[in-house]
Amino acid sequence: MNSQAPAPVPSDGRDWTFVITEGCDECGFRPFDAAGTAQRISDGTQRWRAVLERPDAAQRPSEQVWSPLEYACHVRDMVRLLGERVKAMRDQEDPEFADWDGDAKAVELAYWAADPGTTWEDLERTTRRTVSVLESVPAESRDRSGRRSDGVGFTIATLGQYIGHEMEHHLHDVRG
Repeated sequence: MNSQAPAPVPSDGRDWTFVITEGCDECGFRPFDAAGTAQRISDGTQRWRAVLERPDAAQRPSEQVWSPLEYACHVRDMVRLLGERVKAMRDQEDPEFADWDGDAKAVELAYWAADPGTTWEDLERTTRRTVSVLESVPAESRDRSGRRSDGVGFTIATLGQYIGHEMEHHLHDVRG
């Protein structure tokens, strides 16, 4: 475990919402039926276990790229955040969501110094909670809306696509 903070990874800056309708050529993600969201996220989470068991899980492939451990922490926090947003959309009328800076969160929580085993347990627990929320949404309510503070709108179904992409894209990044 490395307690010294590495150099910050440059921010990507792209608005990844295009993957909801267009998919992602970089990782091969394609939009899927909203009814399969919970299973797809659960399946992805199981793949992270092997990634986090690698002896070099905390090693960055280069100074400018997160380690598999850092990516896993990011995915854990995104699954948690997006699950909370799905719950808000299920329970409220068109909620607005505060900005979330994943790069700042990585520094704040020292992703590079996390324990891989604890990260796996947290990711699995977080995924179970998010899956439970997703499964609690009746099919006829998947079009309930919410929006980011920049005005970009989501439905529960499209936010599920976004969660699925987040999981799968970062597994692609770490060859998981």
